[in-house]
Amino acid sequence: MDFAAEREQFDRFIFVMENQLEALEEKAESLGFTLTRDMSSLEKLEEFFEMLTTNSSREEKNGLSVTFGRYLGEIVIETFGGKWHLPLDDKKNINFNTPVVVGHTNIEELEFPALGVIHAFSLRKKTGLLRGAVMSQVEPKAVDIDHLEEK
Repeated sequence: MDFAAEREQFDRFIFVMENQLEALEEKAESLGFTLTRDMSSLEKLEEFFEMLTTNSSREEKNGLSVTFGRYLGEIVIETFGGKWHLPLDDKKNINFNTPVVVGHTNIEELEFPALGVIHAFSLRKKTGLLRGAVMSQVEPKAVDIDHLEEK
């Protein structure tokens, strides 16, 4: 793997981000959706994604997934802080060589895989999935597993 080339591709990912986000907001506005880079837009983002991808080819859907993933990541960064990061140090990391958001929570080294979350939404089309994914990281809830203990 050419790490320098991967970092260069990540730099391009960051460089074109603002233009892509603005283009997405303009397209949304032209179709009656008002997107803002905050948590109030998550359900609108889901609805808009579904509308644009319903009759799209796999290639178009993949391209839109990256753009919408960028938008979701920026919502997390604008709301909770953090920055984009490209994990390249551990090939066993599920997010290896995929842009993620880090620093958005006080849980050290937690990565928010915005592109992966959008991909999951594209497969499941479950309303509320985006909000659930974000909140599970920024406000994790303890899971009671005592009932699973063997007696």
